[in-house]
Amino acid sequence: RAIWVLIDGVGDVGLPAAGKRTPLQTTDMKCCDAIAAAGASGLMDPVQAGLACGSDTAHLSMFGYDPRLYYRGRGAFET
Repeated sequence: RAIWVLIDGVGDVGLPAAGKRTPLQTTDMKCCDAIAAAGASGLMDPVQAGLACGSDTAHLSMFGYDPRLYYRGRGAFET
């Protein structure tokens, strides 16, 4: 059994009102911390090493679809 937790789109900038911390840094994430501590986590190159891609192509790749073959544009992906 596996649980795949994909946290996408959490990049942000520090806010002066939060001591220059990001909203994610100010959030109490004890549950996420516990899940991460009990499992395996890391970074990956979803399409190919060195290729910067957006979340649309990265998600296709992580679910087993080659985005170079199946990607038809952001609009179709978000539908």
